[in-house]
Amino acid sequence: MSKLIAVQDFSYALSDQSDLTITATILLTGIPSIVNKVNGLGFCLDGFTLQVTNVKTVSATIPDPGPYNASFSATALKVKDLSEGKLVLRIGDKTGVIHATPNIPGSPNTPEPVTFTITITNSGQNFVFAN
Repeated sequence: MSKLIAVQDFSYALSDQSDLTITATILLTGIPSIVNKVNGLGFCLDGFTLQVTNVKTVSATIPDPGPYNASFSATALKVKDLSEGKLVLRIGDKTGVIHATPNIPGSPNTPEPVTFTITITNSGQNFVFAN
């Protein structure tokens, strides 16, 4: 199925697998393609990295500071950045599972393990698709 290719201004969301309301600070650290671009924005490729810090839930308000480093995995089957030989990222591509443990305040604090992924929700462009 053809989906929009993610570029450096893509949007993402935390996909909670713990059925808790998780919040975190996410910093994209990957470098987009300098060769393949749309509207001046480089394509994001398989392995594009990010860093997660300050993981909390509604009840676990003492954050797990992290940092947790993760990367997106491409689901495209054919479209590659020829200069790097990597598949492009598309809407719906996500990171591997991230495990963190914020704490519920108390005496002593109670750990609340959480698991989540980060998913690309908007490509940042509306012109270029990939299978």
